Amino acid sequence: MERKPGRPRALTVDVIAAAALEDGIATFSMPSVARRLGVAHSGLYRYVTDRDDLLVQALDRAFLATTWPADDLPWDELLREVGHSVWRACDAHPGLDRASQMAPKPSPAVLTMMDAWVTALRDQHFVPEDAAVAVEFVIALALDSSAQMARLARMERAHLRRDDIPVLKAYDNDEVWSGRGMYDRKLEIFIAGLAARRLDAE
Repeated sequence: MERKPGRPRALTVDVIAAAALEDGIATFSMPSVARRLGVAHSGLYRYVTDRDDLLVQALDRAFLATTWPADDLPWDELLREVGHSVWRACDAHPGLDRASQMAPKPSPAVLTMMDAWVTALRDQHFVPEDAAVAVEFVIALALDSSAQMARLARMERAHLRRDDIPVLKAYDNDEVWSGRGMYDRKLEIFIAGLAARRLDAE
């Protein structure tokens, strides 16, 4: 719902980012955010450079509102919890998955957390490069899986049936078409493979 006419809200970057989230993180425009705030379109540019800048600010706000795991968990549990956190953020902000994939740069808040998680995995006997790949892979997998399930939901709302969507025979099961799809299976396959790369693996 757009803001009713009245006294404009005091502007800050956080207020503008919140309005972008309310407007729809994947679909907002600078004019639509300005209308929601009851301010002139041009006034937004005192706080953000352009839509891309605002998108990154909105991503930061959305991700910071999510509960993330501490970095002292066992490595495999940590990766699972990072993925769960990404899903929670996507569930709270429809379109966040696609918006994250299209953003000109990643959320600075997520990058800071990623650095701590990479260090945690390095401390649990992974080389830094493998630790970084592992953390980035889980986040990307959760975002991509969330986007795929949202796409299937849109197809269902358009009354497309399973028979209308070609898939591999092995994928034609309830796991693929509901919940988080094949996300958990993909993640567990990755974690099993990653375990063999630990420096102390036998």
